[in-house]
Amino acid sequence: MRILFINLPYYGHVVPTIGLVQELIKQGCEVTYLLPFDWQEKIAESGATFQGYDNHRQLSEQIKNAYSAAESIIEKFDFVIYEQFFFLGKHLAEKYDKPVARIFTASVTNDKLMKEIITAKGPLSVFKYKWIARAFTKDIAKNIPMKTDNWLDEIISNPPQLNLVYTLREYQPYEAEFPVEQYKFLGPSIYERKEESFDYVKGTKPLVYISLGTIIKGAASFFQNCVEAFRNEDVDLIISVGQQFKIGKLKSIPTNVYVYKSVPQLKVLKMADVFVTHGGMNSVSEALYHGVPMVVIPFVSDQPVNARCVEKLGVGKPLTYSEVDKTSMKESVMSVLSNDEIKTNIEKVQGLIKKAPGNVGGAEMLIHYYEKAVR
Repeated sequence: MRILFINLPYYGHVVPTIGLVQELIKQGCEVTYLLPFDWQEKIAESGATFQGYDNHRQLSEQIKNAYSAAESIIEKFDFVIYEQFFFLGKHLAEKYDKPVARIFTASVTNDKLMKEIITAKGPLSVFKYKWIARAFTKDIAKNIPMKTDNWLDEIISNPPQLNLVYTLREYQPYEAEFPVEQYKFLGPSIYERKEESFDYVKGTKPLVYISLGTIIKGAASFFQNCVEAFRNEDVDLIISVGQQFKIGKLKSIPTNVYVYKSVPQLKVLKMADVFVTHGGMNSVSEALYHGVPMVVIPFVSDQPVNARCVEKLGVGKPLTYSEVDKTSMKESVMSVLSNDEIKTNIEKVQGLIKKAPGNVGGAEMLIHYYEKAVR
């Protein structure tokens, strides 16, 4: 089976799919991965054949470039797989009479969840104005027949028959609205990755790990509060501050605090006892997989939703960024660290993840679905 995998160039939407591609190849499929040209090195990790298109700062141009590149080669393939934000994937496959499936690297969206995401701050917030969403959609899909006139509504209202979701059904908001036969929850996507070397060695103290993804407003003040919160505590603290932050801005770093530009997150999570995170889907999934309770400080997009899901599962606590000082940081982390109920809950979630299909099961589902479709 020759598979065309189409995606857009966003780290959190690509990285989870690499493990699935690896499994499809192991199970005898030929996979070509379509992404902008500057992603070729990353895709090489998967073993897939790389096919490129021109990148662009504007999302609309990215989608048009991806569509054009995909249409020029699609006839060579047997099966099309696309990530949710390439919303034309189903239409493209149907135009050329190809079986098609969709990947969700975050929770599946319905009307309620999409409204929550676009009313939060973030790149999708502009689409809370329907006229902008319609104009955006019209610009991209001029002569392409669609079920709706809004690309976000199209994601919700026009699903293919098979949708693979990289979380647990127990985590999914409004999970009862997603039919079991159409939406398959794989659990987190964890696979062997190339990560940088790391010089920290864990001792007998609990390890607190803090990483809020990209640079945040007031980062120096936030990270200094983190340092002060644990200055005299019997814990080790690892802070990942981001490539743009100047570590020299932090004053008087004690010996139990380790500050890095970046860290190999999976290696750190294997050692961590609490994870302070912004609540990005990849970070939450990786913490759940490794059994690390969380303090979630959400900012934009689906992060507030993820903070709510973490609290619903009883595997951590939310904390509002505007309320963070050295006292609230210390109290939140230490309460999670000492909470036996949270420890029990995260062990239960780990058990669910072990039973989840994962990338191996996802690959098997795709192959079975294709074989059934072409009979």
